Amino acid sequence: MRLRQIAIASYNLNECERILNTELKIKTAYRDEEVEKYGLNNIVCPIGGEFLEVVSPYTTDTTAGRFIDKKKGAAGYMTIFQCEDSLERRKFIESKGIRVLNAFDNNGDFINNQFHPKDLPGALLEIDSVTNTNYKEKYADWPPAGPNWRQKIDEKYVQGIVGVTIAAEDPNNLSKLWSEVLDSKLIVENNCLSIVLENANITFVQAKSDYTDLVGITIKASQKRLNIGKNIKILGLDINFI
Repeated sequence: MRLRQIAIASYNLNECERILNTELKIKTAYRDEEVEKYGLNNIVCPIGGEFLEVVSPYTTDTTAGRFIDKKKGAAGYMTIFQCEDSLERRKFIESKGIRVLNAFDNNGDFINNQFHPKDLPGALLEIDSVTNTNYKEKYADWPPAGPNWRQKIDEKYVQGIVGVTIAAEDPNNLSKLWSEVLDSKLIVENNCLSIVLENANITFVQAKSDYTDLVGITIKASQKRLNIGKNIKILGLDINFI
């Protein structure tokens, strides 16, 4: 299982784009018209072979809008994963009583599965697969980023997303559930619970007031970025550079 994309939800798409460009030196590779049917606009920005997405409601009564209102501003919204066969993984996840929130098959080339956050808390979780690609390759095909995303990669500052932090009321039980869902090993190091993926770790910590769900990401960075500082907070996320 590979972490492939993190989505942030915000009402101000243009401001988010400026912040990401200023703080991370990443560029927008794609704006997906398909998300308009959900009342959203978006941007997708590559960080090495992974992606940061921002989704932004332009109509009322959207799931993302209700989430932003609950969080009282921009916040981490989705964790998106890629594996060899997401249909097989979906069957297993459904067997555990976890409902599919949304799913589609784009002519067999891209298979998308989102799962209900009430059954699987922590962050809206999506597992996808892309036909005829080796998902383990750093720059493996990724249709949600459009056809030309490789041309927008700039690794002088940041080179990949290698970690996610989720704050939960019961991190022990939630980490076990996510470990099963993602078919990935759960380890304990320095009193921290972490799921080990092929390219990243997901760490579960104790929730606090105004500190729940998807609260942080870890980014592999160049020395140039590290010299400026190893931690920033933007768009509701704690960003750690390593």
